Amino acid sequence: MTPQSRTRSRTDSLRSFALAAVAVAALAACGDDSVVNSTPQPPRGIIVLDGYIQPGLTFLGDTGSASTKLPLAPATEFDAGGFSLLRDTVLTVSSRAAGDLLYVTDVRTSTTRKIQLPARSNPSRARLLVGSGGQTLIGAALRDSGSIALVSVSGAGTATSTRITNAGTCPTDLFQFDNATWIVDANANCRVNYAVQGDVRLIRVPTTGTTRDTIVLTGLRGSGATAIVDGDVAYISAGGDANFASFPYALIASGRLAKVDLRGKRVLLTKAMPANSYGAGAKLGLDGFLYVSLYQDLATFTNRIVKVRPGDLSFVSSATADWITLTGATGAPVTCGSAQADALGRVHCIQNGTGSVTSLLVFSPSGTEVRRVAANQGGVDLAIRP
Repeated sequence: MTPQSRTRSRTDSLRSFALAAVAVAALAACGDDSVVNSTPQPPRGIIVLDGYIQPGLTFLGDTGSASTKLPLAPATEFDAGGFSLLRDTVLTVSSRAAGDLLYVTDVRTSTTRKIQLPARSNPSRARLLVGSGGQTLIGAALRDSGSIALVSVSGAGTATSTRITNAGTCPTDLFQFDNATWIVDANANCRVNYAVQGDVRLIRVPTTGTTRDTIVLTGLRGSGATAIVDGDVAYISAGGDANFASFPYALIASGRLAKVDLRGKRVLLTKAMPANSYGAGAKLGLDGFLYVSLYQDLATFTNRIVKVRPGDLSFVSSATADWITLTGATGAPVTCGSAQADALGRVHCIQNGTGSVTSLLVFSPSGTEVRRVAANQGGVDLAIRP
């Protein structure tokens, strides 16, 4: 792949994303099932998703200790473990246990719309997509129905949706690339017990025509799998497989990353996470590195962060382990999860303390804590808004 083709691909992707972001701002502000208004947010900062106790979004600036909380739902109807952020839009979902709901938030105005997805469809992740004629769509992976919901709203009207059916055993994520929708299939029995059925798959569904492509990601296992797209390449992460039926828990397979050439429809590389670890929550840092959050083992569930070079998927290791070393102001070790770096290489992550009180932590490129600020309660995910 030439530098020119990668540049063209990124330009095309950014153009599509821009169309979606502009259109979805109107979607979030129009007539809806549930709207909450709060303080408009600045154009930069950090967003933390509080996933339980008091579900909502916490907005923080690049500096200072001030924060704004936007409630999303009662704890009884919200169980999201993550969100997607594109420009000024946050998308998150609740599973079948909490109502099969899609939440669309315009960050600039702190306006949220709640949209009902099909009953007992068990959504996993939602993404902004672009439909025919530049129409904005929201794609939601529906685990229990093996399909993708394509949700659209026109003006102040009721949300409508169509489906991509036969989208795998347990679709957990999706994205658009080169006139096709690509579906990440965790290949697990998500309807019953989330037992892994085989390797994760990437399914390409063309916008026109009927020929589909399925890429098996050998070695990637887990009931949760997500995608990061950068130009012509996708990074697919799966958290691994374990038996939680009795303690001590038994690890079957650690998490893993795959690097996929989307134009060539082939796997370039795979990389196993550190031995005995579980999980692989990957984010692309604004410094160009991948940051993977995982548990060191299934005994202590200690949070660790692995910094990965996107070129060859090698680890940027510390002197003593595959994960990076983070220390507080006094030199004591610090652990946190859901990590992403800013353009200067400063790692941002969240830590839940006593009573699930959440803190945003920021570390210098050398791993020393330079900022700690309160971020409400029950934090489960984080993203930097550049």
